[in-house]
Amino acid sequence: MPDGELVFASIPAALIAFASSRGVPRGDLVRAAGVAPEALAAPDELVPYASLLSLWELLLQRLPGEPLGLQYSRWIPVSVVGVVGHVLRHSETLRQGIAAYGRFCRLMDPYLRITVEERGGAAHLALEHEPRVVAMAEPLELMVAALARFIALYLDGAARPIEAGAARPIEAVFRHARRHPPALYEEVLGAPARFETPATGLVYDARVLDAPVVGADPSVRDYLVRHAEQLLAARAAPPGSAAPSGSAAPPGGAAPLDARVRARIGERLDRGDVDQEGIARSLGMSTRSLQRALKDLGTSFTAQLDEARRGKALDLVRQRDLALQEIAFLLGYVETRHFYRSFRRWTGTTPGEYRRTWAR
Repeated sequence: MPDGELVFASIPAALIAFASSRGVPRGDLVRAAGVAPEALAAPDELVPYASLLSLWELLLQRLPGEPLGLQYSRWIPVSVVGVVGHVLRHSETLRQGIAAYGRFCRLMDPYLRITVEERGGAAHLALEHEPRVVAMAEPLELMVAALARFIALYLDGAARPIEAGAARPIEAVFRHARRHPPALYEEVLGAPARFETPATGLVYDARVLDAPVVGADPSVRDYLVRHAEQLLAARAAPPGSAAPSGSAAPPGGAAPLDARVRARIGERLDRGDVDQEGIARSLGMSTRSLQRALKDLGTSFTAQLDEARRGKALDLVRQRDLALQEIAFLLGYVETRHFYRSFRRWTGTTPGEYRRTWAR
């Protein structure tokens, strides 16, 4: 199984914080992850997937027999799942949300796969993973319990047209043998658990799949889906991708540097976490090396930041249900007036005038 895949630094950083709260020395955890502390401090930094495996191995060694997956599922911050969780929150139905979660979960974990099958009036959500994680069991218990928690947290309103609590699972199922007391599983999952079953996952009343989600904003979801698609495309960097005119493509056919810089900037804009040093580090470069390479392409980091903001701004302003103040936030502007000034420079008009003209 290759270890060349990457995950956002927020994933191992959260696991390190949890393990530290359980008494495992932070220094030992950072060394096990094999990731520089400054990288762990940047949520959107990309770090090796193997760092997660090493952390889980250390936890299982230091805290044998502990219900680590179940405990961590109640501790893990919702923010760790990032755009994936927000897409789920703004999906119109649970069916739509689970489909998006299944598609974009690769941004959190490159080997996690989620499928949905309906039979006998029940919706079966199955989680699959690579052999090393399956053998550990605790990470899978985390994934199942965390998914149940996120569904209940984001989509509890979907149950109201049917019956109270229908957004909770009917049961949880695991391929591995039971590791902890049955009452603990039921307490954490909100449902009984069965073990040594053909699949690992959650079972819901199928009717809840199509119940409307209270508070969902379809226009926000559409934007987030496009953003997530861009992140997937940037992560893939498929061989043979064409370089835009004037851009030098690196060896192996990966996306040209200026395009990769814009993609990394796009990942961080709505977090207000766009700094040249962090972008350079995420690309495996020093700040000076990035500056020189961009200069050789006839551009600069400031120009790429401006271009990334411009592209997103034009897209977002066309979304008529998004307030202009919210768009300014999503583009990383602290003050709306700075967004207005930039938009006029880009287009010669104000965001409101552009929106009215485009809508005609």
